[in-house]
Amino acid sequence: MNTHSQPINRRTVMAGAASIATFAIASSGTLNSSLAATEKTDKNAATFVLVHGSFHGSWCWRKLIPLLGREGHAVIAPDLPASGGDPAPIENADLNSYTTRIAGVIDGVEGPVILVGHSMGGIVTSQVSEERSKRLAAAVYINGLLFRSNESLGSFLEANAKLNVDDLVLKNMKVSADGLTATFPTEKAPEVFYNTCASVDADWAKSQLTPQRTKVYGDKLFLTPERYGQVKRYYVKGLKDHAVSPLYQDAMLGNTPCQQVFTLDGDHSPFLSSPAKLAEILLSIARNQG
Repeated sequence: MNTHSQPINRRTVMAGAASIATFAIASSGTLNSSLAATEKTDKNAATFVLVHGSFHGSWCWRKLIPLLGREGHAVIAPDLPASGGDPAPIENADLNSYTTRIAGVIDGVEGPVILVGHSMGGIVTSQVSEERSKRLAAAVYINGLLFRSNESLGSFLEANAKLNVDDLVLKNMKVSADGLTATFPTEKAPEVFYNTCASVDADWAKSQLTPQRTKVYGDKLFLTPERYGQVKRYYVKGLKDHAVSPLYQDAMLGNTPCQQVFTLDGDHSPFLSSPAKLAEILLSIARNQG
């Protein structure tokens, strides 16, 4: 893989959620930390690989996983390196290591894969689409960062400063003195990430947030028409997203058209605020890949 990095500072860092390990649905129907995943019960079904965003982890998918699994699909939700409880040193966290982690998950399963990236996980989804294009039935971006080749979050924000977005992530996140890591204050998370979630879900989720290395925000994508360009892309847009503004989402979609754009009248985190509606969108995408 050939990604490039550019310097980034507080003014060019954005969006998020980050985490660890893989989750599985046990026979009791509860979510347990594991290196396994929901098993495929329909041999013709796809495997969903779910990629979380900045500050979050695989824990964020706990409501969505059983809704996909009960339809016969395998679901794997790995943590990215140094996110959540993943033991990797945070200095190892960047687009290269994220891509390697997700590509390795894909290499470990058989059959078609639907890759789903949330927020910053969209950057990872794009680079993995380049690296494993022949394995993917589709790539889905949930309020995701959808950038072009040679583009990064930092360069995108600079190019779109004219939109005058009131970026609540940039406004509230706390960047370390050396600029290498960021944290998100729990008291601000419900307003920014979970503004249409039930309060019990927002309170639980904000307690799970972990530090994020900022390097990925300056890492540039390397994408080609021959590989990335052959993967079917779908986008799920949150109309009340306070983290990745709908204005940003529209700008990204203008640069990189998708097969279909779905809308949800909700926040940045539909896997918690409207998991049934999100599941139906993902299941409809899976049905259309046959």
